[in-house]
Parts: sequence; structure tokens; C-alpha cells
Amino acid sequence: MAKQYIGIKRVWYADAIASIAGASLSGAEIKALIDNAATKEVKNVHQDTWGYAEDDPTIAEYRNQLTGKIYYRDVEQEGAATISFTMGEYEYSDKAALQGGTATTTGWDRPAIKENISKCIIAQTKTGNYIAFPNASIIGKGNFTDKNIGLGVTAVAMETGVTGLSAEVWRDKSEVETVPAG
Repeated sequence: MAKQYIGIKRVWYADAIASIAGASLSGAEIKALIDNAATKEVKNVHQDTWGYAEDDPTIAEYRNQLTGKIYYRDVEQEGAATISFTMGEYEYSDKAALQGGTATTTGWDRPAIKENISKCIIAQTKTGNYIAFPNASIIGKGNFTDKNIGLGVTAVAMETGVTGLSAEVWRDKSEVETVPAG
């Protein structure tokens, strides 16, 4: 049966994944991450600011100089996969986790030097399926949208450095949400 990955309805973030049990990130591991108290669900995304995109790859075309026609195309670099969203309501701790800096209960201070931030990002589609970036490079910034200063987040899938763990994992709803019998 064809799988549908339509829109995004839920997003979570956690520390980047440092190890996995099997050959790939399983649905059970994604479920365990979502259920982990250290994983934070994004509770408010402003309007239609969230989405998934994949850039076109960089391609070199080789042309026959006699005919002017392309005889070979070489994919030189894959396009970047990105999940982006703007949080309309957030805590200072979210701002520090996703933008860097220091948070208190009553405020946030920008870091003196831009920090490299890596997180695991999990998105659930409107059709219930899951997309995970086990190690995403995070760029957080103030994002002015519809008179609201939201926390804009761009997460780009990166190599994980973990044997067998892909930079981007798609899992069927049935694999993630299956409850063991017992």
C-alpha cells in the first residue's frame, strides 16, 4: 500500500542520538524517544509556518561538444533535507535549547558567540507517519510573523556519526505506534 506523508501535525526535539540498538533507528526507538521525559514536544506552531523540504541535488551535466546534447549527468551533492517551524508560544528554555544563550525563568540572554546546536527532530505527519532527523543542525532565530515574534527553527539533517544510523529516517505509523501485546 502506498504511504502518504501529508503535512506535519506534531514536532518533538531532544538531544542528538549518540547510539542505536540495531542496524537502523526503529519505530520502537522513535516511540521511546517521544515518550522520554527529556524529549520536548513543540506545543504551539504559529499558523502555517512548519514544513518539510528537500533541496535539489547539485548536478554536473556533461555535453557532447559536437551535438550540444547532454550525454551524462552526475549527482555531485545531495540536497539538504529540512524541517522548519516557528513556535508562536515558547518558554525561555526552548529559546536557549534551540537558539543558544542562557535562559532563566524570567528571561533569556543571547550568547556572545554563535553556538552550534545539534538536536534530534521528530515530526509526525497529518497522516500519522514519522520523519526523524537523529542529528539535525539547528538554527533558531526571532521570526516576525503576523505581528508575533516567534521562535523560528530550521533543522537540517546531518550525518550522525553513528554506525548504521541514517541522517534521515521515515517510519510508518504502524511501526511506531504498535503496542506490544501483554
